[in-house]
Amino acid sequence: MKAQVSRVLPGQEIGVDEQRELAVDGLTPARVMRPQSPQELAEGLQALSATSAAAVVHGGDTQIGLGSRPARYDVALSTTRLSRLLEHEPADLTCRAEAGMRVGDLQAILRAHGQRLPLDPPRPEKATLGGMVAANSSGLSRARYGGVRDWVIGIAVAYPNGVIARAGGKVVKNVAGYDLMKLHTGALGTLGVIVELNFKVQTTPEADDTMLGHFDQRGDALAAGRWLARQYLAPAAITVLDREVLQECGLTADWRWTLAIRLEGYRREVEIARDQAAAAVRDHAGRVESEPAPAPARFWESVRDWTLGQDEAVLLYATTSLSGLSPVIDVAGSDSRVMAEPASGTAYVRVAPGAAVGLLDRMRGAVKGSGQVVVRRAPTASKDELDIFGPPPPGFALMRELKRTLDPNAILNPGRFVGGI
Repeated sequence: MKAQVSRVLPGQEIGVDEQRELAVDGLTPARVMRPQSPQELAEGLQALSATSAAAVVHGGDTQIGLGSRPARYDVALSTTRLSRLLEHEPADLTCRAEAGMRVGDLQAILRAHGQRLPLDPPRPEKATLGGMVAANSSGLSRARYGGVRDWVIGIAVAYPNGVIARAGGKVVKNVAGYDLMKLHTGALGTLGVIVELNFKVQTTPEADDTMLGHFDQRGDALAAGRWLARQYLAPAAITVLDREVLQECGLTADWRWTLAIRLEGYRREVEIARDQAAAAVRDHAGRVESEPAPAPARFWESVRDWTLGQDEAVLLYATTSLSGLSPVIDVAGSDSRVMAEPASGTAYVRVAPGAAVGLLDRMRGAVKGSGQVVVRRAPTASKDELDIFGPPPPGFALMRELKRTLDPNAILNPGRFVGGI
């Protein structure tokens, strides 16, 4: 197949070094396509589909490890040349950009106008807007500000038939096409390739503060976090870290668990919220860190980027009910590293590859009926023995039919998504 692909398809042949750079789970492509416009990308997809050649979509590759091993991989399809800001209406708090634009680049432009997109995926200096949406990677502030779906108001997607479909638009209250936006959020590029996105944005908060609370018992830290999340002046981020994770993020503590709290808003609001957070920590048998967190912005960057995992370890990601979070973490042994978000019922658990299969089974047993556990990252050698997404969800037959309709020759990230889609 790769010899045929090199003869027929547009794009560039690549050498061994670039093949290694574009490798995904041990598979390498024969060619790379770097379209410079949405139309060129759509035409490239049509050419790929005509030869049934499989493509893996690349943006900033911060989330390229998410998903099962590709069933086939002939061509690397890069969106990084689709990197333009197309519109920004500061007065309307909206913007439109190509999907290959880096999240950090957009944030820098918005910052100059006193605005921001309140989504904070890991490694924003590399992560692209399209990749953020395709991986549903919202960052740590989703408990207060919501996730990707809450901020995308328009989308353009290229399909293997060469068509570009658009939905939504520049109007914040526009609900037309919501299902199309929802369809491609978190789909890992298996149904189509996002080429443009419209976002609503917000003004930058006047004040930003960080508080740390330390606890002997994880349950107390989680309970304090859940209580804070229900308040009117809820924190922007609430994260529970074990002692080892805290150290990896640049801070130290003698206590077993730390509740990291980020407060944003008007200055007076933040002052009130800080008093509220301190009371919550003390009321749940914790101790408030007396010294301000050193370099808080850098600390939160480290916490955010920790959720990408490590090359040599397995990172498991659980989503469950708020009350179901403790049982999920309970099954993780002392050799696991844990970070949890009590406001959203999510937890990241990092474990050595040799212990991953057993822990994955135990965590799925703990969330049965109330959530799911997926393998967020794993070494290539471990992926074949790990069930990355678990059993297909209810409605999987519809998902499979959508894949057949939108990508009949299965050329887009084949085999990477739920149920081998």
